Formats: sequence, C-alpha cells, structure tokens
Amino acid sequence: MSGDTPGPISESMQMYLVTIERLRADAEPVPLSKLAQALSVSPVSVNEMCRKLQDQGMVLYQPYKGVSLTPEGEQRACYILRRHRLWEVFLVQKLGMSYANAHEAACGLEHSTPDPVSDRLDAFLEHPTVNPEGQIIPRCAGPISSQVLVPLADLAVGESGHLVRRDVGDVALAFLDDTGLRAGVDVTVMAATQESVLLCVGESSVSLGRTLARELWVEAELEGRGSTTD
Repeated sequence: MSGDTPGPISESMQMYLVTIERLRADAEPVPLSKLAQALSVSPVSVNEMCRKLQDQGMVLYQPYKGVSLTPEGEQRACYILRRHRLWEVFLVQKLGMSYANAHEAACGLEHSTPDPVSDRLDAFLEHPTVNPEGQIIPRCAGPISSQVLVPLADLAVGESGHLVRRDVGDVALAFLDDTGLRAGVDVTVMAATQESVLLCVGESSVSLGRTLARELWVEAELEGRGSTTD
C-alpha cells in the first residue's frame, strides 16, 4: 500500500474514524446522534471522543452540525477499511463464510492486522477491488473515491468491466455465485441478443437473461461510460 503508514491509535479511536467514514454522505458532517446510534454508545461518550479526535487533528467537530474527517482522519480510516474488506474477501471466498459472519470477524481483524500482513493478504487474493458486497477496497491512503457504475446489460459486445454490485434476491444470488459472477470479477460481453448476453468470466462462458443482467452493476473499463454513482 502506497504512502507512509500512520502511527498507532487506540482501537476505540479507530472505530470512530471508520464509522464516520462509512456514515458520511456528500461530504456533509455526520450528526453525533447518528454516530452514537451506529456505535451503540451514549451521545455524551460520542461528544467526548470527537473532541479528543479533534485535539489530535483527525476530525473537525462543528456544534449542532456534526463531525467530519480531516485529511489525516481520512487516511487512517482508509487503512482500517482496507484491512477490513480484504479480510471479508478472504473469509467469504477462501473459507466459505457467509458475508454476515465474515463482516463480524473482520471487525476484530481490522484492528490487529499489521500493514505488512494486509499487503501480503492483498497479494494472495490477487488484489481485489471490492469486497463481497461490492464496496471499494482502498488501494492507497487518502479519501475513498466513488465509482461510476452501469448495468451489465448496457455493455456492448467486446466491452469489459468489473462486477461491483448485484441487486438480486437469494435465489438469483446463489445462481450467480455458482457461475462465478461474484463482486470483484472481470467480465467481458462476448455476444448479445435482445433477450440475453453471453459473458466471459475467467475461463468460463456464462449466459444471462437481460432482465438479470440489468440487476448487475459494473465499473466499465471504457472512459465516458456511466449512469450512476455508488
């Protein structure tokens, strides 16, 4: 991972930073009440911790508005999220755990994994770009960029993309898992009709109906594509 690794801070502080990162939207401050609810702590505790984090230059606290991350706070949250989501990929793909159980286990592992270990884990997993839920795995220190996504059904023959999100039910999800269409894989459209698309997924070919293909979202490799952000 590029950039200098930030110095150690307490696990409690890490939890606050990564939770603020997850809750923030459109660069707006996160209300302290929302942060307290997410962490299952009292508003008084949240207020005290946010003031401590502000004293260390990691957050900016605005009374009656909420709290936002400083560049240093974003960098630290980036490192934590990277470790968390790499472990989610490992636990789901390599150990066959459900995402819910993998997420719970990763919440502990994210704090105890040294960066050299997370670098080796990243390489072992062949540098995944998203976790099993299609959330971005940060590649470097700093703010986490948003994705521009298009429906898989919108790709033309010969176009490729990274599968990021699957807005489908449990039955379709099980089918997609069996065919290898998991979040993070590369797909290429080999042929298409009005009713279906033929995909190259690794060394396999997979045929999908267009209705299902419209529920799968990819980050297209061609510039200028995109209809929504995540």
